[in-house]
Amino acid sequence: SRVPRPQRDSMGKKAVAKAFGVAFEPGPMGPMVDAAVDRALSLAFGPGARPALAIFFHHALLALSVCLLIFVLSKLLSPRLFRKALSKLEPFERKIWHTNMVTFFPAFAVTYYAWPAIVAYDGAKYDFLHPASVDTLKGCGMSLGYMFWDLVVLLADPKDQMKAYGGLSPYVLFLFHHTLSLLAWPYAVSAGRCTYFVNYFLVSEVTNANLSLRWFLMKSTNAGEASLAYFINGIVWIPLFFAVRVCVIPELVDRYVNGDWSKLGPIETYAARFLLPVPVALNVYWFGLIVTTAYGALFGKESKKESKKKR
Repeated sequence: SRVPRPQRDSMGKKAVAKAFGVAFEPGPMGPMVDAAVDRALSLAFGPGARPALAIFFHHALLALSVCLLIFVLSKLLSPRLFRKALSKLEPFERKIWHTNMVTFFPAFAVTYYAWPAIVAYDGAKYDFLHPASVDTLKGCGMSLGYMFWDLVVLLADPKDQMKAYGGLSPYVLFLFHHTLSLLAWPYAVSAGRCTYFVNYFLVSEVTNANLSLRWFLMKSTNAGEASLAYFINGIVWIPLFFAVRVCVIPELVDRYVNGDWSKLGPIETYAARFLLPVPVALNVYWFGLIVTTAYGALFGKESKKESKKKR
């Protein structure tokens, strides 16, 4: 007769999870995905439970699946629901419409986990070492699942994506942004390194909802950039961006400059010194662009089109 396979020691797995400072819980996509993730981690790193990485990858796979679902639904439903708006778009913009629909998802899903992680964070102020909370692991997984999706989109359609992003430079910038995040963040959250910084980088995703909505309002409304909805979205976006991405910079810089670097290994130190300032610098740069554009729209010279109308 066939000998039954031994059951996994769930109590042992719970004990390992507790030792890592995270809660053991089933993954969001069911036991089959749980088993597949655990098997992949064992093949990559050897036998043993790795609850932090398991939680992270479960949610990365969930985010990737949701991104694909939203994209497919947009392809199926948008031509029926937004026929008039799509008819006004350039051919490449019709493709961008569907990929941009996906961008709303991380703005809310990642923030849902990142904000509680910030509120509950209790690490010492200048200590780079602190275990990632379950919310941090989930939020980071969701964020990087989306970034992996977006990186595939960028690489699969470079010509039209460059047009959408406004040229080669911003396109390459986002390639580097996504790639560096995908390389660094899984290690940071699973090893409990720089999690305070990661939490704030994650919660900044919420401002992307306004950015995505801006594109749809500009492309799908008759008035475009002159519409009231476009104006209101911009007015809301500026203080939100400032509060979430800019106001925290002095605190992040203080922790970076005065942090206890001795607790990090040599490679960790080099990586953190190089990578942690990058999101801060990008946020300063992007906020400058937002303010400059808003100032030009409110107080700048009238456009050539409006000037011709008056004549």
